Amino acid sequence: MSRTYLLVSILALKATALCIAQTDTLAIPSKDKELDKGIIPILFSGRPGKALGLSLLLPGAGQVYNRSAWKVPIVYAGLGTMAYFIYFNSTEFKRYDRALRERVDHPADPQDEFVGILSDAGINSYRKYYDKNLQLSYIGLAFVYLLNGVEAFVDAHLKEFDISTDLSLQIQESGDSGTPALLLSFRF
Repeated sequence: MSRTYLLVSILALKATALCIAQTDTLAIPSKDKELDKGIIPILFSGRPGKALGLSLLLPGAGQVYNRSAWKVPIVYAGLGTMAYFIYFNSTEFKRYDRALRERVDHPADPQDEFVGILSDAGINSYRKYYDKNLQLSYIGLAFVYLLNGVEAFVDAHLKEFDISTDLSLQIQESGDSGTPALLLSFRF
């Protein structure tokens, strides 16, 4: 009984090893060199890629490259708004942080601007609030910066899109078999 069990175990291990060691004999070698390059060269190739690269180097440059210069003030308004939020939240965070440090360093006689107005917990609460908003402002700045590049990329793709009159979608009734039906036909 134990010899049979041992023999079956060895055969099972050998069969598993053979299955794992086999290679795919039906694999077709890739003739498309575009796929072998990787995602970065593909992403930055052509007009859309150049627009994306320009927008990431200098915000708004991709919009100018796409001949949509009217979008540049919108890009800079978004970036400027986020920069203002960063400045404001940073200033307020530092203000409440200084007050809290003053209260921690000199608990007997604090000389901060909130003496008699806010407690230590209140100052800490405002400090955390502005810290959270400061972090969200940095995330917002990164989002607007990336959105600028994505918009230039998509706009360049849409400018290359074929909008000839040969593209159409027709909806017709089809009543060949006596039952009502709807027929969709595409023409390219």
